[in-house]
Amino acid sequence: MTGRYRRLVAGMVTIAALGVGCGRQPDTSLHPDPPNIRYAPLRHPFHDATLYVDTNTATTRWQKAHGADWLDPITSRPQARWINSPRDLAGVPRMVTRAKDRGELPVFVAYYIPNRGCTDFKQGAPDAAAYDAYLRDLVDALGAVSSVIVLEPDAATADCYNAGRGKLLARAVKALTSAGHSVYLDAGHSRWRSPGEIATRLLQSGIADAEGFAVNVANRQTTTDSYRWGLELSDLVGDRDFIIDTSRNGSGPPPDDPGRDDEWCNPRRQALGAPPQITHRPHLAALLWIKAPGESDGKCGGEHTYLFSPTQASNLIAAARWLPQAERAAARSAS
Repeated sequence: MTGRYRRLVAGMVTIAALGVGCGRQPDTSLHPDPPNIRYAPLRHPFHDATLYVDTNTATTRWQKAHGADWLDPITSRPQARWINSPRDLAGVPRMVTRAKDRGELPVFVAYYIPNRGCTDFKQGAPDAAAYDAYLRDLVDALGAVSSVIVLEPDAATADCYNAGRGKLLARAVKALTSAGHSVYLDAGHSRWRSPGEIATRLLQSGIADAEGFAVNVANRQTTTDSYRWGLELSDLVGDRDFIIDTSRNGSGPPPDDPGRDDEWCNPRRQALGAPPQITHRPHLAALLWIKAPGESDGKCGGEHTYLFSPTQASNLIAAARWLPQAERAAARSAS
């Protein structure tokens, strides 16, 4: 038995209780036999690509309305467009047309899985049929422009993950890849679950047909830790490539603060991480800004919104040591 196979079997053992969080028993028939998995050929969508710079984000709209040039470190760089519901599909055709005209690669986040927040279906699609309809509409909106899709942050890592959700994710992967798009299944982050456990879930969720997986989406683990963890996970899922979200990991994870139960929500210490870029490190396809920099985590940490916050944006820029001092100072003055 190879080392890789032993680790994967260990991961399958740890997941024996899958579905308990949602009150369902796991479907053990979905556990794959690793030696027999057939992986689709990699597309390598980032090879020689230029990342799309979205000029219609909440940040750029606020910048234009307030003449806030200090936001240029964020608005001048590529970031992903989130498709959180069918309503968000309206702007997709125009975006992909602009990307095609400019010869740039767009990145989207599909985020509408049923029971998205494990809150008794209060978030996300109301049921599987509605989710399938959303996927069909997404494919239609994307048209013939090949895009990168980050699929369902937290869906495979959540406590309420079960075999049914795995089947739904696998169907989504198939629908999007069959239409010519490159899918990266979200895998959580380096301090959440073990690589073995996540490998089992990703295999159930269609990773064999996907381009790879995404690490650290909307989180603040360091790029170094994320890359190490991603390599371990890649080794368990057919050496698939992965991407890392660096949108706000420049200061690393916030420290444990006994005085704040919500330190992870709009923490006081945070910074823009490395700018979006194509990489040439083994299995690491790109560093991306997947979570929109400057978007509030919610009504916490002194914030009263879930939307763009100039305070959050100015803090991220001011603390980003890789930026020129003048840009950091301009953001600091604006806060």
